[in-house]
Amino acid sequence: MMARLTAGAGAALLALVLAACAPPPQSIIVQVEVTATPSGPSPTPVPTWTATPVPTATPIPPAQVQAVLPEVVSPLEPGPVEAAFLPPPGVDVAVQMSATVMDPLADVYATFDLSEREGDRFRSSDELQLPLDPLPGYWWLIVHAETQLTVVGEPARFFEIEPVAFRDMTGTLPSGVTMGVPVAFGEAVAVGNLEAGGRVWQHKDGEVALWWAPGPTEELLLSNALVALEATYDADPRQPAVPMHTEYFETDWQGQTAFEFPEQWLGTDGGPGRAWVIQGSDFWLYVLRVRSLGGDDLPSLHVEVAGTFGFAEP
Repeated sequence: MMARLTAGAGAALLALVLAACAPPPQSIIVQVEVTATPSGPSPTPVPTWTATPVPTATPIPPAQVQAVLPEVVSPLEPGPVEAAFLPPPGVDVAVQMSATVMDPLADVYATFDLSEREGDRFRSSDELQLPLDPLPGYWWLIVHAETQLTVVGEPARFFEIEPVAFRDMTGTLPSGVTMGVPVAFGEAVAVGNLEAGGRVWQHKDGEVALWWAPGPTEELLLSNALVALEATYDADPRQPAVPMHTEYFETDWQGQTAFEFPEQWLGTDGGPGRAWVIQGSDFWLYVLRVRSLGGDDLPSLHVEVAGTFGFAEP
């Protein structure tokens, strides 16, 4: 039998049902912030590194380089090549000096090590011997300085070569041969004639000689060359002491058979010498000699003059 609910009990039941279907109450979020109270002293901040500026180096002034030329540049006055190197005051720096001589065609004529030093001056141990018949135009002396410093100045200079006046050899030498002897060379010996004779020219510390005579009509032999060479000693009226010969070389001169004899002359006017016995195409024999007068080396100018001897074009 179904029980009946009273009005009061139904109301109470409805209230429970509605309460069960109602949404749950919203959550309440409580945020708690905790501040810690330091119990000790505050830490010391880490120091920041600051770069110390490097002082700027004071620049070193450049060195001065100067090519040095004589007032007159002449083949008759050979001499060492010179240059000046002036470092800044108070600066001691290493330097190596050299020089190049160039002709008007920009070809290298000679190079030098300027190895001898006296103060700010550097010079070569070898002499610059310019040609007796040089190319016309401007020649150049260029100085090179190997150093850590910047260089300024006048390391390159141009120059012209003083012309050389030559002796007129017409009637002096046999026909068919030529030789350029400067007027500055004085004639020390003149003997014989155009058939057989000789000439000796002197200048300062050396001399150049040429002797000639008909020779055997055969190929030049060493024995014949020695006879011709020794005959020049007897033909010289100054009667110099006979030089010593220690060796010889078979060679040629302008394609003609020749023998070369190193010589060593004795006495106060002694010194090294060099002689060539040359056979011409007509079998004449020519003895060409260059020697020093009291020096230890053959003078370069006299070697240059001896080198002008040659045979004329037929």
